[in-house]
Amino acid sequence: MSANIYFVIGGIYMSVQSEFIGFHERIKLDYDVRSELASKRDILIDKLRRSGKLPGFTEFNQGSYGMYLGVEPIDGKEYDIDVGLRFNVNKADYDPMDLKDTICEVLKNHTEYGAKIKKPCVTVTYKKDGEPSYHVDLVVYVYEDKQDSSSQLFLARGINAESEETCWEKSDPLGLIDYINDAVTQGDERDQFRRVVRYLKRWKNRRFSSTGHSEPASIGITLIAADYFKSVSNDDLAALKNLVDDMLALFVIKTYEDGRWLYRITYPMPASLDFESGTDAFNKMTDIQMTDFKDKLDKLSRDLADVQKEPDEVEQCKKLNKIFGDDFHVPEAKNVSKKQSTYIPSSSASGAL
Repeated sequence: MSANIYFVIGGIYMSVQSEFIGFHERIKLDYDVRSELASKRDILIDKLRRSGKLPGFTEFNQGSYGMYLGVEPIDGKEYDIDVGLRFNVNKADYDPMDLKDTICEVLKNHTEYGAKIKKPCVTVTYKKDGEPSYHVDLVVYVYEDKQDSSSQLFLARGINAESEETCWEKSDPLGLIDYINDAVTQGDERDQFRRVVRYLKRWKNRRFSSTGHSEPASIGITLIAADYFKSVSNDDLAALKNLVDDMLALFVIKTYEDGRWLYRITYPMPASLDFESGTDAFNKMTDIQMTDFKDKLDKLSRDLADVQKEPDEVEQCKKLNKIFGDDFHVPEAKNVSKKQSTYIPSSSASGAL
C-alpha cells in the first residue's frame, strides 16, 4: 500500500504528486511542438529523395521520438531525432556502407558540420547561437526480400567498408516501437508509465557521463520498464520506487575484481522480435560500469525511500530536487499550511494491482 501525504492549502488538498506532474511537464520533450526540429528532418528526407542517387525508401520515427519518451537535454547536450530509412532494396544487392556513403555524400554540405558516418547511422548536426544544438540520426535499413513488406529488416552497421565490424545486422525497429508502445495501453496507466520512464532518463542524464559507454542505454531502461512497470494510482513516487527496486533485483554477480564484486544485468531484446540473436541492451557497458550503475540505483532507491518517509511536503520536494535537479520545484514554505493531513488511500485508490 502506498501513502500520499496531502496538505491543506486554502481548503484544497495538495500532494507531492502535483509537484511530480509539474516536473514532468518541464522535462518532457514534445516533438509535435518542436517545429524547427521536425522541419529540419523533413528537409533532409526531401533532399535525399530529390538527389536521384538513392533507391526509394520510406521513413519512420524511432528511438524516444517514436516511443513518446523524449526528455529535454541538460548540460549543453544536443537535442536529437532518430529517423529510420527503410530502403526498398534487397540486402544481397548492397554492401552495408553503400547507402550510408551515398547519404553522407548527398548531405556533406547541408550544414556547417556536414554529415558524419557513425556505426549505426549517419548524423547531421545543426548549430544554434553558434554552438551545436541538435542533430538528426538517419538509420539505414534494407529488406531480406523487397517483394515482401513483412520480410526481415537489416541495419547497416559500420563506419567504413574495411572494418571487420561492418555488417548487415538483423533488426526489428518497428516491432520494438510497438513492443514499448503496447506495454501499457490504459490511458492513466500509460501516462504514468511514460512519466516514470522520463524521470529515470532525467536521473540517468544527471548521474552519468555521456562520453564512452558509462551511461546506461536508454533502450535498456525502457525495456525493463516495459516488462516490469506496475502502475500506482496517483502516486508517481511509489511507481518509480517500485520500478527502481525491480531493476536492482535483476543484477547478478558477474566476477570478483580488485577487491570487490562486480555486477551485471544482461537484458536481451525481446524474443518475440527479430533482432540478431543474443543482442543485449547493455552490451556496450563493462562490468565496472554496470556495477557503478547498480551502486547509483541503490542510492536512488534509498533516497526515494527517504522521501516516502518524510512527512513534510516541502522537505520531500527538497529531497527530490537533489535527485532530479532544479526542474523539480520546491514550493515555498509560506504557501504550505502548517496543518497537515495524512491520507492513506484504500488499496483500490492506491492503484495496487
